Amino acid sequence: MLMGMPSAQGQAYYLNFSKQTISVPNRTFYVEQVVDGRPGKPVTGTVYRGLQNQPAVVFFRQGLEPELTSLLRQQLPSRPADHPVVLCIRQFRVGEVLNGFTEQASADVAADVYIRLTDGYHFVSSVADHTSTRALESTAIHVPHLALLLNRCLMQLANVNWEKAAERPARTYAQLATDRPPAALRPAILSVAQPRAGVYYFFESFLANRPDTTVRLRLDTLRLQSVGWEGTALLRASAHDADGERVSTRDIWGFSDGRHLYLRQKYPSRGQNMYYQLVPQRDFYTFIGPAPLNVMAANQRALGYNVKPGGMTGKPAPNRQEDDTGQPVAYALDMRTGQTALFPPPGQPQRADSAFIYVYRPLGGLEEPQRILLADKEIGQLKPGQYVELACPHYGSPVRLSLGKVGGPTLLAVPNVATANYVKLVANSALSPWQLMPARQGEAEVDALERPRKP
Repeated sequence: MLMGMPSAQGQAYYLNFSKQTISVPNRTFYVEQVVDGRPGKPVTGTVYRGLQNQPAVVFFRQGLEPELTSLLRQQLPSRPADHPVVLCIRQFRVGEVLNGFTEQASADVAADVYIRLTDGYHFVSSVADHTSTRALESTAIHVPHLALLLNRCLMQLANVNWEKAAERPARTYAQLATDRPPAALRPAILSVAQPRAGVYYFFESFLANRPDTTVRLRLDTLRLQSVGWEGTALLRASAHDADGERVSTRDIWGFSDGRHLYLRQKYPSRGQNMYYQLVPQRDFYTFIGPAPLNVMAANQRALGYNVKPGGMTGKPAPNRQEDDTGQPVAYALDMRTGQTALFPPPGQPQRADSAFIYVYRPLGGLEEPQRILLADKEIGQLKPGQYVELACPHYGSPVRLSLGKVGGPTLLAVPNVATANYVKLVANSALSPWQLMPARQGEAEVDALERPRKP
């Protein structure tokens, strides 16, 4: 169970695995060490406690490495013939979402497994799993969830080829936390220049770049003018299979138009399934979606307070909360579990890194210059054949590009810091004049615009 051990501020809860059991029949290994390989060592998650659903951050009392190492050594003791392995945790997270009188509890575990040989540590396999359950009170089930996922992940080692692992490069123990799996294990969707067009029913088909190409998809553009979303466009969709039968949008994980990728998520204030464009990062994707329910603000609103962005009127209340529910925020798609979470993860130290964006207009069309706004401030005007370079120094922060005026056609995205970002202005686009371009194509098109001006 999850033992609530509040800090002095009452804002921390600590995980306790003392009553959990791990069993891996017919195993041929033992875990001699757990390494925390999560970037930035973020917190394990946030839960909501008490009648007011006060948010509390989830921690390990002694730390993830010592506590999980102790658990697995105790539950899976070493035997003379066992292979010694290190479990390098890449994802270890719990979450809660309120749905009326119930809560949706989720947990994610992902890890890389390394075998220790005489010359160092050799990558064996990546393991991952996810679970989600609805309950009246979900906090108490997070530890059983995490223990179950650890068990399932270790069960995935049943048929690994230990001899094949020995052929892979050796790593030192110090390198494991920041090591990346071999490139051969990189998902196909991250390796192709452009995705295949079609519908993804499952996350696994997305990773493999194997959509259903027989489904007919009809897209409907929804123009938003709500606070924070002014000028942006989201997509709704209806789908029919090859026989003309309607396909429920709840059965569609996402889709590709042959150029861009879209992920289905529910827009909370509308209760509708919408599709959000995925933006590639180094080895994962981000998208801009609505902020989750602000529990404190929702409770205060239910008690009779008028909560709105920027402040609250009505009855005075201590510790009043600004309601940011539904505001645009950045999310990341976990390429191991298929789950989404706020980006950067809460509790992760903010890194200093800049992204560069090139906004350009292709040749042709009207000669009239078009105003370009960044964060609702004009940064230039572009004629056909011109471009502008933008530096965005805040890592993980959404960028807001607007055309013409504040509230005009707008693009919200998290730029990639690992490569240059290219955004083309496309005239008469049914969806948006802002078109995110693959880096190679965007670079080639901007270079082509520069050539006529070179002596």
